[in-house]
Amino acid sequence: MIDPCLEEIMDGIFIVDKPEGITSHDVVNRARKIISSKKVGHAGTLDPFATGVLIVGFNQGTKLLPFLQTDEKEYEATVRLGIETDTLDREGRILREISCPKISYDEMGEILASFVGRQSQIPPAYSAIKKKGVPLYKLARKGEEIEVPPREVEIYSIRLNSLDIPDVSFTVCSSSGFYVRSLARDIGIKIGCGGHLKSLRRVRSGRFGLEKAIPLERLKERGSGWTCEAIGLREALSLPDVAVEPQAAEMIRMGKELSAKDICSGEVIKGKFMLTCNNDLVAVAENGESGKLRLVRVFNP
Repeated sequence: MIDPCLEEIMDGIFIVDKPEGITSHDVVNRARKIISSKKVGHAGTLDPFATGVLIVGFNQGTKLLPFLQTDEKEYEATVRLGIETDTLDREGRILREISCPKISYDEMGEILASFVGRQSQIPPAYSAIKKKGVPLYKLARKGEEIEVPPREVEIYSIRLNSLDIPDVSFTVCSSSGFYVRSLARDIGIKIGCGGHLKSLRRVRSGRFGLEKAIPLERLKERGSGWTCEAIGLREALSLPDVAVEPQAAEMIRMGKELSAKDICSGEVIKGKFMLTCNNDLVAVAENGESGKLRLVRVFNP
């Protein structure tokens, strides 16, 4: 029997506070059994040792995940200075140990602040990034030499929370695709003693923070009430909203080609926007060439 709250919200997302020691896929597997649906996925992988906000989509909510994946992220992290590992975190094999220099609180604050802004970051070799269809971590485990290409990322803000050498704790807000493990490595390099990520907790992904998150223990059985906290399709997105008439909604869901002026008037919206009918999400769209409406994702009732 499906939780009665799910009968009202059969498509959407919920936010899980992922505990330490399991993969993001483990969370999805548990949710899949509870919801009795094969259509369950997540946005923004967390490493097994990391905890915090994990967005899980179910049924048509999985169509939302690509839009939520690219939102900015906020983390609380602790770096252990003086020890380098092959995975750039505490679970890796120790490669080198170096004594940490004396460093003041203000000096550490300045070092962290130097990382704010757009930058070219080299992701960890032990990551899910794929090379010719194979995740890099699988190649790294085989001992293969891996040249990881850098990627453009951005740190929006970083704040030093505590300094207790060899540990430094901070809060960082970054773009999608950013690796805090790589930041831990780069902080150690800048100080001159190396370092690795000791702990990581995601406290926010886009609009969704820990205050919205459900502890994993509440996913153990149906009827625990967690489904009442599910977020519907329309509420999950923070895009401009354009209301359409039922007839237009039906045409959109049938894949009919429409122009922007067929469904709305006034100023042309730049970027992606929602098309809704009677408060239900019909599609995510954007204005294409020659005034044609480009449907990015369509949602069926």
